Amino acid sequence: MHPISPQIPRRLATAAALTALAVSGLAWPGSASAATGDEPQKTYIVQMIPDPVATYEGDVAGLARTKPERGKKIQPRSAAVTEYAGHLKGQHDAALKKAGGRKIYDYVYSFGGFAAKMTAEQAVKMRTLPDVVAVTEDKKVTVQTSSTPSFLGLDARGGLWDQLGGPSGKKGGAGEDLIIGVIDSGIWADNPSFANPDPDGHAYRRVGGYTGTCDQGSPDDSWDASLCDGKIVGARHFDEGWGGDQGMKEFMPWEFASPRDYNGHGTHTSSTAAGNHDVRVTGPAAGYGKISGIAPRARIAMYKALWSTQAADTASGYNSDLVAAIDQAVADGVDVINYSVSGTSTDFLDPAELSFLAAADAGIFVSAAGGNSGPAANTVAHPSPWITTVAAGTHNRTTQGKVTLGNRTSYTGPSAAPTKAGPAPLIDAATAGLPGADPAKAAQCPAARDNGGTAVLDPAKIKGKIVICDRGVTPRVNKSVAVSEAGGLGVILTNVDDDSLYTDLTSVPTVQLHVKDRQAVKDYAATNGATATIEQAKVSTDAPAPYVADFSSRGPISAGGGDVLKPDVIAPGQDILAAFSPAGSGGLDFNLSSGTSMAAPHIAGLAALLKDLHPDWSPMAVKSALMTSGTDVKDGPADDSSVIFGAGAGHAAPNNAADPGLVYDSGTNDWIAFLCGETKGVTKEACDELKSEGYSFDPNDLNTPSIAIGRLTGTQTVTRKVTNVGRSTAKYTASVTGLRGIKAKVSPSTLKLKAGETKSFTVTFSRTTAAMNAYVGGHLTWKGNKHTVRIPLVLRPAQETWAASYGVAGGPDSGEYVTLDPKGERVYVTGVSQAATFGQDSRSMVTVAYDAVTGAELWNKNYVGPEKAYDEPFGLEISPDGSKLFVVGTSQGTGPGLDAVTIAYDSASGEQLWETRHTTQGSSGDYAKGAAVAPDGKTVYVTGMTSFGEADKNDYFTAAYDTVTGKQSWYVQYDGPGSSTDDGREIVVTPDGSKVVVTGQSAGPEGTGLTDWGTVSYEAATGRQLWAADLNGEDNGLDIPSALAVTEDGKAVVVTGVTSNPGTLTDYTTVSYDVATGEQLWSDTYDGPAHESDTPHDITVAPGGKLYVTGNTTGEGSGSDYTTVAYDAATGARSWVRSFDGTAKNEDYAYGVRTTPDGSKVVVIGGSSVSSETDMGTAVTMDYVTIAYDAATGEPIWTGRYDGNVAAGDSANGLAVDATSGNGVRIFVTGTSATGGTPPNAAEVDMVTVAYFEPWKQS
Repeated sequence: MHPISPQIPRRLATAAALTALAVSGLAWPGSASAATGDEPQKTYIVQMIPDPVATYEGDVAGLARTKPERGKKIQPRSAAVTEYAGHLKGQHDAALKKAGGRKIYDYVYSFGGFAAKMTAEQAVKMRTLPDVVAVTEDKKVTVQTSSTPSFLGLDARGGLWDQLGGPSGKKGGAGEDLIIGVIDSGIWADNPSFANPDPDGHAYRRVGGYTGTCDQGSPDDSWDASLCDGKIVGARHFDEGWGGDQGMKEFMPWEFASPRDYNGHGTHTSSTAAGNHDVRVTGPAAGYGKISGIAPRARIAMYKALWSTQAADTASGYNSDLVAAIDQAVADGVDVINYSVSGTSTDFLDPAELSFLAAADAGIFVSAAGGNSGPAANTVAHPSPWITTVAAGTHNRTTQGKVTLGNRTSYTGPSAAPTKAGPAPLIDAATAGLPGADPAKAAQCPAARDNGGTAVLDPAKIKGKIVICDRGVTPRVNKSVAVSEAGGLGVILTNVDDDSLYTDLTSVPTVQLHVKDRQAVKDYAATNGATATIEQAKVSTDAPAPYVADFSSRGPISAGGGDVLKPDVIAPGQDILAAFSPAGSGGLDFNLSSGTSMAAPHIAGLAALLKDLHPDWSPMAVKSALMTSGTDVKDGPADDSSVIFGAGAGHAAPNNAADPGLVYDSGTNDWIAFLCGETKGVTKEACDELKSEGYSFDPNDLNTPSIAIGRLTGTQTVTRKVTNVGRSTAKYTASVTGLRGIKAKVSPSTLKLKAGETKSFTVTFSRTTAAMNAYVGGHLTWKGNKHTVRIPLVLRPAQETWAASYGVAGGPDSGEYVTLDPKGERVYVTGVSQAATFGQDSRSMVTVAYDAVTGAELWNKNYVGPEKAYDEPFGLEISPDGSKLFVVGTSQGTGPGLDAVTIAYDSASGEQLWETRHTTQGSSGDYAKGAAVAPDGKTVYVTGMTSFGEADKNDYFTAAYDTVTGKQSWYVQYDGPGSSTDDGREIVVTPDGSKVVVTGQSAGPEGTGLTDWGTVSYEAATGRQLWAADLNGEDNGLDIPSALAVTEDGKAVVVTGVTSNPGTLTDYTTVSYDVATGEQLWSDTYDGPAHESDTPHDITVAPGGKLYVTGNTTGEGSGSDYTTVAYDAATGARSWVRSFDGTAKNEDYAYGVRTTPDGSKVVVIGGSSVSSETDMGTAVTMDYVTIAYDAATGEPIWTGRYDGNVAAGDSANGLAVDATSGNGVRIFVTGTSATGGTPPNAAEVDMVTVAYFEPWKQS
């Protein structure tokens, strides 16, 4: 790669503030300590501009380069590294001196920054410092909780172990001298999996190049340096995020203030990756025989940053500690990092993800667990392409048990029962609680440790019996503990829903049964004399495998809009037997565990083997070898996109990976170019330099061993490069399978490469018949004489030309209004953003400018009022010459209520030109609801509601402002004929600029009901009222106008809204007034087919004297439907009525209507319900739906559906339409869309704007 100096990577000013999670009911320290007064401190991770040691190229005068050469490691004790690290720490101290706070970590090796305890005010000040690019509130993440070497083929003759001298040390050994850094919950160093010498008697020698250390001791005497015996070469612990050893002990007195493992998770992952070969299993799992790690001669360095619950059912840690652990591992010189820890699914710029970028740049392979939130889609974590994200699969070993009831009915299920139990009396735990115990609680068999130290089961009822326990609430293994403590002989563990089944090592013989068997077993237990017998479990190695484990998180990944495939690869992760910690498991030295946490260390171990065999390979070459050699899982056709999103490139096949033929390699500059295209996290200077070097910012061009296109519009070409890592010249021929409904062309279709040679090729994808908004899967294979190199393909055809999102992690963001500049070059969107300003967890007004052709963001401005409490826009207008943009809304002022606010921006740069605020003495608040710009561009007119601080005493206000200075030229109020609230909502200016017309909700005369429409006309030059018209529905109920338009000739103003009418609840009512006199010209009321609630939302006029109204009406059995009504603007005669009922036959709401400039088509947008089948039943969500009708007939011409990145609610709010000579008719839609997270409650919701160019011409 051509080296540059890209300050990696710079974040936006709007850093996400993420809240620490609560785990297992414990009170974790979110706001741990106080600084001055009562202001609480929290831990924040601060990222600064300068590069960390791993990527520093020597840009600073007098400070030498510290980035290691390829194949070399960081030298933390060298003069260059020492001096540069000291320079970074000095910058950290200087920032803290300016902003305040207490530093708890310096990050200098893999991440440029530090962690500190700060108040919210200090954090906000820190974010304003010029060298600070991100301030992120610390968050907590959790763990992602034998025969697998044989299942992977490692012990086969000629297999990878053989190629490396065997699994023991006599010929060097598999993984010899490679160091796997494990970031986890600690390690139980006394386990024979970590003994030196290994069981074959071969000792471990000192490894050169590793500079890590072991904790010398611990305050609780749980550790001493002798535990680092040669197999374990380093062991450190990180708990400053908890307040150090003392703070951690206050929250978790059972934990060890050292690298020693209480939970068992870290011991398990360590021994899976690199445990000794042929270690004899003891305890309840002794029947399994011997186990081995994947890279049995590799060394282990433990970086403990996860801390256990007392029940040892999970462990968690703060990102501040985890980033410190990564930083230390990189400095120490590990070769591989295993990270069986949860993480982001949405943010490539997350501190941990960026730390791993620097680690990969330093030559360290990173294996990360993909998450345990399956089988739901969009749940996989760790999106970054420089990480290998691992899914969990089953393997061929099964351990089955059988329970036979006294009525001779037998049931089978997972079991590790070492002995037979029974025949013995059978009892349902629901009937076996102590006096006063809740039967529902007793049914779940909680152990005393799960119930505050108090037993729930009654020994008098349990002793000598086999007990039925329901799964749920408490850890599965603890249920057998409860039965054992009460004197029971065995457990029948019954699933209560259609969940996965697991094999556990338990205190008494246990068999787990499917939910379908539950009721029959419980019914039998209720009969007199019921008995049961649990047989000794049987181990077999002939189970069909691999399948994707149900719990394994699935793609597509939320980050990047579907342009990155995750997971990358799948490895064994269910019922994995490995070393364990006896501290939290009741004395078990070995245990069965399941999770992507267990799959990741398989890949970490395989990476160590491949690095051992090919020391010159980069981390991405290793990743490529593992992916391109992957084998099929058994979940379905290999080309099915759902199978690919579960298993990635397929199941790891290490013997094939050892000689892959070709690899898809990439490096730091490629990743930063990717970030330039996908994020706003890299400096413009760095991106410009990369562009000048020829790097592509298209995320689809990143040279990954997979191709994922989240939005395939028409035709798209992607580029890839392959390198021949074989020993001789080879010729390969390309083929593509799958991709039903998409044509793929590879060019060139044959490649001839010399050994070590790299060549490029392109793949052009064109949609033919594939369904829109649905992923299509396939594979691209290069076939040579000796090698087959296969990568997965996932593509989603889409109708939109581009889609652009704006949002802040953790808060909802919504696009409300959209407009275009007169030249059609820019699209402007304004809306609301939650926490868009760092330190402010409230609504603010965000305005974003996009390039109309490409969707590239040009600028964004976040408006925050003086109180930084609540700001919301209600309108967006542009001057006729396109130079100024006006946003109106409401903003919390310095007084007791809200102010009406008008903001002017320079449309080219986003610079705020002026701001004006209107408020009265009242406390209820003032709102600017609408704006209109004079045809000559000199005046902007604003209308809204103003309060007098008295109950129901509110009037319209209308004001005129100079567009250049913001100076108010006139101001008027309108007090309707009634004594209640008057609320101005919409405003228009006549085409000749002489009149301004306002409509809104107004209190009518006595006896006319709750509200009427009040439409008022003013002289544009002076604000003098010309006329006022009141409209009251027939039912004297709630009458509210929705929208206002002036006809093309300027002679009439047309208002639409709801009126209350007898027997029909509310109807569309549209009224035309003479602009000069206010005389009503015509009126039409439309009652929907169900004669219930009908609500219009928007109105537009079109060339040729046409008028269109859209909204939603209640259909007959179909919920609310889009309904659009076409009128003759002069007479009010209806031309046509069209309704749209979405696919879910549920709620559909139309919010906007516009016509094409030539008036030939009517475009309607809104939110439409769509249903899908999930594990929880039928889920109903919403999509943007845009419909184009023939203006003359009302016949639908085209329907566009935009479904966001995840299956959650998407709703369109704003619409703009234009036409250009180059692109024809263009439709721009903005709204709110779920872009990430886990729906429905934890979805990430952002402002998303989409564009369609001549969509009815698409095939």
